[in-house]
Amino acid sequence: MMYQDSIDQATEKAALAVAFLQRHRLPAHPVNYTVSYDYISGHNAELCQAIEDKLTARIPFDDFVMAELYSNFIVPTSKQNEQLVNAVHKIVSKLNQSADNAADAINDYIEVLDSSLLSLKTDNPAQAKDTIHRVLDATYDLKASHQKLKDQLVQSNEHSHQLRSEIEQLKRNREVDPLTGLYNRLAMQEHVDLWLTENPKRRIAAISVDLDHFRQFNQDYGNSIGDVILSKVAKKISAYVQESGLPVRAGGEEFLILLPDVDLRTAGEIAEQVRKGVEKLRFVSSRTKKALPKVTISLGVTLYQAQENWHQFLARSSHVLAVAKKRGRNQVATEAML
Repeated sequence: MMYQDSIDQATEKAALAVAFLQRHRLPAHPVNYTVSYDYISGHNAELCQAIEDKLTARIPFDDFVMAELYSNFIVPTSKQNEQLVNAVHKIVSKLNQSADNAADAINDYIEVLDSSLLSLKTDNPAQAKDTIHRVLDATYDLKASHQKLKDQLVQSNEHSHQLRSEIEQLKRNREVDPLTGLYNRLAMQEHVDLWLTENPKRRIAAISVDLDHFRQFNQDYGNSIGDVILSKVAKKISAYVQESGLPVRAGGEEFLILLPDVDLRTAGEIAEQVRKGVEKLRFVSSRTKKALPKVTISLGVTLYQAQENWHQFLARSSHVLAVAKKRGRNQVATEAML
């Protein structure tokens, strides 16, 4: 971070940053502290707006949310992005050079033809023969120049396919949670914005999913096993989402399934299928070979309302999920039940 703060200003901001972390019960490790300090400083407008939106919607802050904010708004452009830009620049430069060379060859060829056509009007056979040889030589030179351009185009086409693949991978990395392979909140916001741009009155159902007592599970068996469980549960959840839907990792042990053009009743039925599917999962410790406790989930089902923003939508979804958890683990609650 680059700031022009005095010692007194930096000390004051540091105290406010720590107070922010304490208020939201967040540990003061480097990622959380950096996000908090940047927010207090107010220099990063996009970060500040994202945090304000979450505060307005009363979305709880945890390590997962803070890590996402850090990744989306603070981490500088990666070296990989820079390498891709340089590669594209190199390909374009080579193509430009080859095209310029081909253009010069064509101009030279035209000049040779112009002068040669005049020379062919002579009655001197030797001079005519020399002119024909000049035209042939110029033709071969032009052919060689165009062959080089063709080879360069073929090579550039191969490189462009490779770059396109790498760019798609970068885009996917930006939108996908690395642990579970599900979409992250950034991708979720982009998809919701796209859906509503296509149809402002579009019906969007949301199924909020939370693993019951998962923090206790992590304490008992360790985060490594917990990560495996999260990954397997995420895979099971995504199996119930059709191509038009969006499975999202919304928090540490929280998932969200967004379903465009789906009504509340259908979303509730899908939620029940997800609940039963996850309940059938069985896990065994690779170290002790003993069966681990059965994983259960609670689910809340809501419908997006046109007058709210997506942060409010998420907050309402979390509320319905909280109602399901209060009724006991392994429950499905919908807005119609409230």
